[in-house]
Amino acid sequence: MIYKCKKFVIQELVSPLVYKKFGDFAWKFFDEDVLKDLDTIREYHGAGITINNWHWGGSLKQCGLRCNKDDIVASKKDVYCSAHLMGKAFDLHSNNIPKLYKDVEFLIKNKRLKKIRRIESPQTTKYAWCHIDAMQTSADIEFFI
Repeated sequence: MIYKCKKFVIQELVSPLVYKKFGDFAWKFFDEDVLKDLDTIREYHGAGITINNWHWGGSLKQCGLRCNKDDIVASKKDVYCSAHLMGKAFDLHSNNIPKLYKDVEFLIKNKRLKKIRRIESPQTTKYAWCHIDAMQTSADIEFFI
C-alpha cells in the first residue's frame, strides 16, 4: 500500500500536466518519508500552507513535482536538473513566510523530519516562498542560494 499525505491532496503536490497524465498514480512518484515530512511541516506550522493551488483556480502550478513539459522546465536552454523533477522539492507558501522558515528550520534541527534538510536562503526567495528539498547533504541542515 502506498503512502498518501494526510494533509495534502495529490493536486497540491504535482503540476496540472502531471495530474492530467497520471492522476492518483502520481502518489507513487514520491518517497514516503518526504510525504510524511510534508504532513509534519503542515501540522507543526499550524497555519495554512499552499504548494500548488491550480485545482482551486489559483495561479500556483509548478511548486511541487514538475515534468519535462512544464513551462519552467521546457524553457531551459541548458542542462537542467532539479529536485522538483524528482518529487523531492516543494515551494511552500504561507501568510507568514518568516515563521514558516523558522518552523521548518526548527523541525530539521530537532530531527523531526526524516528526509527534508535543505532550505533555500530567504535572501534568494525574498520571503515570497519557502523552498525545501530532500537532496542529499552532509550537514544536519543546509541553507543554499
